[in-house]
Amino acid sequence: MFVEVPTYFKIPLLLITAYANFITFTPPNPRTAPDEQSKYSTVKYIVRQVRPPWVRALEKTITQSLVIFEIATILATYLPPPYAERILPMLAWRPATSALGVGITSTFLLGTLLCAVGGVIRILCYRALGRHFTFELSLRKDHKLVTDGPYSIVRHPSYTALIMVTIGTLLCLTSTGSWLSESGILGTLIGRLLIVAWAGEVAWIPVVMIMRVGTEDEILRNEFMNEWLEWSKRTPYKLIPGLI
Repeated sequence: MFVEVPTYFKIPLLLITAYANFITFTPPNPRTAPDEQSKYSTVKYIVRQVRPPWVRALEKTITQSLVIFEIATILATYLPPPYAERILPMLAWRPATSALGVGITSTFLLGTLLCAVGGVIRILCYRALGRHFTFELSLRKDHKLVTDGPYSIVRHPSYTALIMVTIGTLLCLTSTGSWLSESGILGTLIGRLLIVAWAGEVAWIPVVMIMRVGTEDEILRNEFMNEWLEWSKRTPYKLIPGLI
């Protein structure tokens, strides 16, 4: 369902989505040394690493590109007709009038909300863990069990945030009214293959995160023992308070 507001109001919301995606998938600390990952050496690679850095970089590039194309399309619709008629065909695979289908929908607003809230939670997790926050499963030297801030609400709030941003990004950039759905690129074979690969890779992330939760809990329980048990009693939920 489209929301009756000027389309240019979508631009700052798209920028929020792009920023949340960038923050969520950019490591706040350098990669850990092999010896700091040793306690996870028997864990499957896909759970330890989730994605190689180059895949993460490619996903971010595609996501940011989709946002740029959509913003460019919105801005072009406000240009004088002679300029719009030149620029819009370069941004669409269907007739340039398809750009008029780009707009704000309730699905897009839901996606933006998920991205905004998830991005804020992710930043709070970075701050709470500091140098201990790594994208690879690892225990750093002099590692401490952090149980305050967002970690006093659920045990894995950064994963909750990542899942929120991932789902929000897909809702924002693939739903009706998005550049992706209105430009006609999905009508081409190459476009379909690229977008299906991108969306599939993005959608796979929450699945791996859920797989990773149990592994991380087990290692932390073995490492911190009574401290972890006390924390798990105070914070019984892993991802969503009252549910999971």
